[in-house]
Amino acid sequence: MIKEIVEFMDANEGIEEYFIADEPSKTYEHFYVKILEKENSFIIDSDKSTFWIYEKLDYKEKEFIKYMTYYQKALFNKALDRIHGLKGSSPYILTINIEYDGVNFKSDINDSKKPKNREEYFFNRIEKHFNDAKTYRIQNEILDKLKECLMNSLEDAIYQNQSFLQYMEQKKAKKDNVSISLRIYIDFENYDTKRVREFNAVYLKDSVFLSSDKKYIQNGVCSICGVHEDVSLPSFLNTFGTKTFEMKPTMPVDLTNFVCKSCSVKLYKFKVMTDNNQLTKPFPLFIDNKSLFGQQVAVLQDNEKKRSYREIIKAVWDVNPKDLKNFYLLNYFSSFNKGNKTYDLKIRDIDYIENFEYMAPFIIFNFTDLKNGFKLANFYEKELSVFQFEKIVNELIFDNKLQYNYFSDYKDIDITYSKIDSKNSNNLLKNYLIKYRQNFYDFIYKSYQTSLEDIEFREMLLDIIKDNIKHDDNNKNGYSIYENEIKEKLNLLFSIKHYFKDGGEKVEQGEFVELKTKLHNSLGYWQDEKDEKDNQILKENGKPKREFVGGVDHIEYDDKLFAFLCGQMARFLIDQSEKKEENKNHSDFNAFTDWQTSKLLKEYIYEVHRKYAHKLKFKKRYDNAMSIIQTYQDTLDMDSVMEYMIAGYFADNQIKYQNNQMQEKEDE
Repeated sequence: MIKEIVEFMDANEGIEEYFIADEPSKTYEHFYVKILEKENSFIIDSDKSTFWIYEKLDYKEKEFIKYMTYYQKALFNKALDRIHGLKGSSPYILTINIEYDGVNFKSDINDSKKPKNREEYFFNRIEKHFNDAKTYRIQNEILDKLKECLMNSLEDAIYQNQSFLQYMEQKKAKKDNVSISLRIYIDFENYDTKRVREFNAVYLKDSVFLSSDKKYIQNGVCSICGVHEDVSLPSFLNTFGTKTFEMKPTMPVDLTNFVCKSCSVKLYKFKVMTDNNQLTKPFPLFIDNKSLFGQQVAVLQDNEKKRSYREIIKAVWDVNPKDLKNFYLLNYFSSFNKGNKTYDLKIRDIDYIENFEYMAPFIIFNFTDLKNGFKLANFYEKELSVFQFEKIVNELIFDNKLQYNYFSDYKDIDITYSKIDSKNSNNLLKNYLIKYRQNFYDFIYKSYQTSLEDIEFREMLLDIIKDNIKHDDNNKNGYSIYENEIKEKLNLLFSIKHYFKDGGEKVEQGEFVELKTKLHNSLGYWQDEKDEKDNQILKENGKPKREFVGGVDHIEYDDKLFAFLCGQMARFLIDQSEKKEENKNHSDFNAFTDWQTSKLLKEYIYEVHRKYAHKLKFKKRYDNAMSIIQTYQDTLDMDSVMEYMIAGYFADNQIKYQNNQMQEKEDE
């Protein structure tokens, strides 16, 4: 993996600048210092040096801060002088602390220290900072003159600046004492960072080994690039917030694992790309097709915004799907370490992807005839990418909690019944997320097709649907909160359940049309009566004479039809309730879904039927439906056909309506 990172950085020279943080830390305020050369010495140009309010800066000024901040980053425990200096690794950007009591300013440029057995002494942080910078033996003449200039004039330039004074007075009006951290950016030639870059390059090469102690540096062959020179362990290994890579220079490591300074710098630059989570998460490190390295910069920069992992993969797939192979998938998290003031890189997952399948095998059909556009509206009867599948699972099943919780601790995942304005924890959904998130991640991001085989998708989705039914309520407009969502979950379930563990056989697209037709014929229907010559027969009042056709009083060995009819019956009986319409919702259906066997369900249905029997006389389709249900076998496991029962409940009710529009009348 380490070698591949170096190869990646080699092939994408300058890519680290694409991932530089766009905005500086809000911890600091900003002061721009313009330096002029006069009579072989430096002076501060007070007319152009000023206090900067970041939000008011133009693009060029913001870019200057962006790159100056990047090139002053210090390696772990290797600032110019981390104890007494002005932080960072560059002499051209300083950080000082300033206090203001309304009358006097006090900075930490001059500080005191009292060592044991010695008198207290003072030192100047600017002097210390620049003396340490000179040890890198570059730009020393410039650094000497700059040190003298800043020691003599920097505080006056700051305290006499009107913009700075106005800012401090405004802060002072809100509290007694004002304390700020001020970053000072040194500029010579109109926002030119050339000197900063040159110094940074030397600093990095001199500091990138885990230890500068010569006893840990040996002359040998770099294990990555093969060059013969000084090699050691890169400091990169000790900036990981994980025991996987964390190392110490005293550890017994074979010389073959050592790397040169040049490769260590590239490892460091890659690590900085992850600081503050700037690098795309997760990140694909292509290692097979070398042309992809060159493409990656173009892919990333062909957009004003930083591209996500999904966008990177799609861009490669659009050009050539065969290139989506042989890459490392790096999933990480960067957290700020308050102790050493650096970012720790925490590796959540590293895996080698031999072949990436961008397209999923699923096609979703609208089995429930849902007419209103919802979360699946744009996905019916289309080929899906794995990321579209992830979007569906994330939004429709896991309430937008999956995508950003693949690696979260259980205690950090908060899922409530927010759709019904309840803060109660939804432990059912949370537990399923924890149980199957790794399987979904492996399938979506790593193309591990077998990971689906361990997901009991049908059981999970039915449990979630039944929970939705249990908690259903009406919104302020009087419509069910969960109905459309439940119908879409049924569409998803019927479309793809056979790909998962214990999902059963594939549901064919025309199955529900056939099921509804069979139910229509089993219940019977009214039609105009005709004579032998196919002429319509009229009653004495001139209206068409009607006759009831077909219908049966029992069926055998058709569990799906029975379950679908039970759902229809449940909806019909619930509609007979004398509750006010605004108080009716689908939670009443919950009582029908808890029975384990057809025998128990039939008994419950008959119990509810008796409650409303006086309202249901002369309903022929209802009588047939009730007879079919009550004469069906007692031993059916209702869980085995629960999705058909729920689908029947939410389908157009054929007991109440003929052809979905004409209600059966008593005089027919």
